[in-house]
Amino acid sequence: MSDLQKLGGLWANKDKNGKTYFSGNFTPFTKILIYENSYKNKESDPDYVMHLAENKKGETESKAKDSDIPY
Repeated sequence: MSDLQKLGGLWANKDKNGKTYFSGNFTPFTKILIYENSYKNKESDPDYVMHLAENKKGETESKAKDSDIPY
């Protein structure tokens, strides 16, 4: 048995510009969004950026909408 603890799942989505991002809900109130760092200027900058967002009241869909993407 592994020492890893499963946190949840992510879904691959496409934004309105065709870029892939990942989203998932980890509690009834928290959504996670992971997208490619389009502002990467040097090798030491992260490849992906992760954001936590509050789920809108009544939102139950696992996939985020394009309007949730911060770019």
